[in-house]
Amino acid sequence: MNDLWPSLIALIGARRPDFLATVEGADRAELARWEARFGLTLPRLYVDLMRTMGRSSGEFNPLGAYEHRLDPLAEQWAWMADEEPAPYPRDQYFLVGFEPDPSAISPFELFLDLSRGDGVDAALVEMGSNGVYEADARHDVGQTLGELLAEQALTCFELSAWPERSRLLIFGDEPSLPSIKAEVVQQLRDMGGSLVLPDLAGVTCLRLAGTSVLVSLGARQGPVAVAIAGNAREPMVALQDRLRASWPRSTPWSMPGDDARRTAR
Repeated sequence: MNDLWPSLIALIGARRPDFLATVEGADRAELARWEARFGLTLPRLYVDLMRTMGRSSGEFNPLGAYEHRLDPLAEQWAWMADEEPAPYPRDQYFLVGFEPDPSAISPFELFLDLSRGDGVDAALVEMGSNGVYEADARHDVGQTLGELLAEQALTCFELSAWPERSRLLIFGDEPSLPSIKAEVVQQLRDMGGSLVLPDLAGVTCLRLAGTSVLVSLGARQGPVAVAIAGNAREPMVALQDRLRASWPRSTPWSMPGDDARRTAR
């Protein structure tokens, strides 16, 4: 896990050599000030993210739909640090993202759960609905920060580099999903696939000849998603058919933008 962030930066630099010049990081001292104020230590991955693109990440959204930039976050950190009684255990949860649309109904916020962290990475939870932080308004995302960052970066920079895309969803009982994901990854490795980034429990990306395949458990332990992108549609369909033959409880699923790309050609 210690090499995930350098691997992500290397991937971005290889796929989009001009991109990193468009981002702006935050000072480590600024993050340290908030660590001291909350009495906690932030995971290394979060520090790396913010030091690299904590003030601007260009067209890339590292936390998906959530706003991650330091300046708007710091306003909320200041309120949360001073609010008494504390709205939630401040030494356990740390806000890293929020809904950017002020008109959103019942917006949720994204937190690191430091009680489920190892100093490098930590689990993610959503909390808050119009300022409510009780336990029944707390939802486990089902991903760590590292898994979310990897999935976002791979989708934005690896899969988008190819002109063709498709996706397969593999269903199973919730306890079996991690083993299904691991078996799919092994199948792809047996076909000659090589890892693009360090293998994570919830997210793995492999390259085969002319094809990239992202296998993820995704948030909230939904079906195992297999996103395939490549130069030509025929090899992608053949690969998808091989996987479907191994996993009868699976179905193709359109990826965002697929229809628009095909219509435009």
